[in-house]
Amino acid sequence: MSSLAGSFLVARPSLDDGFFGRTVVLMLQHGGDGAFGLVLNRVANSKDFPFAVHVGGPCKFNGFILLHGQEEWVEESERPSAQICPGVFLGDADCFKRIVDPPPGHDWRFRVFTGYSGWGPGQLEGELAQGAWSIVGAQCKHVFDTKLEELWLRLVPSSIPTPSLN
Repeated sequence: MSSLAGSFLVARPSLDDGFFGRTVVLMLQHGGDGAFGLVLNRVANSKDFPFAVHVGGPCKFNGFILLHGQEEWVEESERPSAQICPGVFLGDADCFKRIVDPPPGHDWRFRVFTGYSGWGPGQLEGELAQGAWSIVGAQCKHVFDTKLEELWLRLVPSSIPTPSLN
């Protein structure tokens, strides 16, 4: 299977999981060693920061992961490795410093995550084979501009009802 990095995993309606049900995961890495991504539509209950913190997954992570849409924050030589999908970049410590103390009237596009979603070798492929996830091409507008409560509904593929035998 080719890499799913830069794609969305969209939980199928049949995925009955307490955490992953009705989620959209942006895949950051995927290969023979496993997979790594961030749930986009789960917000943490945190009032300690001047921005929303999202729950990227059930796996614990010391610190934060930053995604942003500010191309000018990334050195041109680093863009290929920092870009997740067109217009979405993985932030570094310098990017994080900017969002902690923003200038008045900034119009930055970013999301901050605690935790992540991880799969061991072959685990995600097994879940895909069971029909737990749909793969959808990731777009910047969905990462930053779509309301979180609408994201899954906008991306989940329509399903064809099973015909009745009656």
